Amino acid sequence: MKHFLSAIFCAGALLASCTSAESQASAAAEADTVVTDTTVVTKPLPQQVTIAMVGDIMMGNTWPKDRLPQADGAHLFDDVSPVLKQANVAIGNLEGVIAPPEVGSPRKNTQSKLAFMFKMPPRYTRYLKEAGFDFLGLSNNHIYDFFSAPITTTEQALTEAGIGFAGAKDPSKKEHTFTSFKTIDGVTYGFASFGTEHYNASLHDEALVKSTIKQLRAKADVVVIYFHGGAEGTVARHLPDAAEMFHGDNRGHLRHFTHLCIDEGADLVFGSGPHVVRAIELYKGHFIAYSLGNFCTCGMGIVAQTGLAPVITATIDPNGGKFVSGKIHAFRQQYMQGPKTDRSGEAIKEIRSLTEDDFKDSKLTIADDGAITIK
Repeated sequence: MKHFLSAIFCAGALLASCTSAESQASAAAEADTVVTDTTVVTKPLPQQVTIAMVGDIMMGNTWPKDRLPQADGAHLFDDVSPVLKQANVAIGNLEGVIAPPEVGSPRKNTQSKLAFMFKMPPRYTRYLKEAGFDFLGLSNNHIYDFFSAPITTTEQALTEAGIGFAGAKDPSKKEHTFTSFKTIDGVTYGFASFGTEHYNASLHDEALVKSTIKQLRAKADVVVIYFHGGAEGTVARHLPDAAEMFHGDNRGHLRHFTHLCIDEGADLVFGSGPHVVRAIELYKGHFIAYSLGNFCTCGMGIVAQTGLAPVITATIDPNGGKFVSGKIHAFRQQYMQGPKTDRSGEAIKEIRSLTEDDFKDSKLTIADDGAITIK
């Protein structure tokens, strides 16, 4: 009798397991895996993936009054969106908060000439999504412009738009999340963002940098690190081999920081903060961009070198993260219109010149059309 009941139980369990297996197989197909009986076989990673990188984004400001782009921002990313969408993943720095005008109060002395504070309208979040952004760094000197409340609204807006983020260290909270993950076309990307302010995941904190990259490496196929650091302005175009100071603040020893990230397991590192572009480097086979400057800052920093707004695409092998090839796509900001195609290729020429000056033994070649290859 026990054997008979066991047989009935096993038959029922088999039917249940078949239904479960079907649902598992369906879910696995979406996750790029194949289920055979009880064995899950993960498909191999593609040989190459392409990452699109940009600098600072501030789409329009509602403080102290509206200073918004043409057509209420609807065409800010028209020229660059095709480049971002052609890449497997696109990443930039959100230089400010996304919040309604009534949320948060100004943190800085409004009488100071340095009291720049940036607050973007929540309705502009969709422009980021439509442009193709997958991750945004929040580790910069403007994410705390209006204290803590707008950090929360920023993170909520990005979450609702399906855009990953990292890097904000909200002083009002005891715990912080410094990593973000997304699986795109079967490849899991891990992202982290570091800055130099007390309300950023700090690039000065080597223990934090190491532990964060370890967390990313444990879950992700590709690990990308963004940083916001370095001195500011046209006098800061060149990359020193030392810590950089700006208005008394230590803005980081960026060569040391980026090399540490690669040594700890990051696949690619890039940054912004100086408001101008800087050199690129190949370190142990991995790509580093030291500043992509301003990208879409709507009326702020759009002249001379501060107006250069390149997109750099880097193709890497996710099986180890080594750089394969890349390209500098030249754009320049137009007043209240965002980045527009620059057929003169000024950003290409500037990054090439700086790379030749700052890395005499550079392993990279930059062609007139922006193609980046290994020597």
